[in-house]
Amino acid sequence: MCTRILWNNNDLGVFSGRTMDWPESTQPRIVVLPRGMKRNGGLVGNEVVVPENPAIWTSKYGSMVVTVYGIGTADGLNEKGLATHMLYLNATDSGSRNVKKPGIHAGLWAQAILDNAATVKEALAFLKTVQIIMAEAHGHKATVHMAIEDASGDSAIIEYVKGKMVVHHGSRHRI
Repeated sequence: MCTRILWNNNDLGVFSGRTMDWPESTQPRIVVLPRGMKRNGGLVGNEVVVPENPAIWTSKYGSMVVTVYGIGTADGLNEKGLATHMLYLNATDSGSRNVKKPGIHAGLWAQAILDNAATVKEALAFLKTVQIIMAEAHGHKATVHMAIEDASGDSAIIEYVKGKMVVHHGSRHRI
């Protein structure tokens, strides 16, 4: 299981760390991405995985990320201090496709947050407007959930269980 720690109650800054416990190397690369990049939440590389109503956006914020298989973002930090961490969760179930909401495949979930939000509050509001779609790479489904924190120390955990977004957010989750 992947593990994340967060130290957000000190006078020095907001610090997080994590492990990446995946059954094989995700071929990670550290990449710097400028603001203004055009994105399509329905593409895994050149393969269309969300054929109907994929989310299309232009990044508002630049970010530095660790890629997963060269097709998505596992961890990242944007220029406003919002950070994302994709963690394993076997119970992940994003549910049936709702084509009324723009779809983003799970490999771009973290990047979509980094591109579109400056704070945890903005990220949670953004996620209500889209649907995260299960993706698969190298024979592994994206059974993941997301930990996010911002420069103020605000933090949330986002899971998709039984087709519903479940958010753990608030002071009771602070250390």
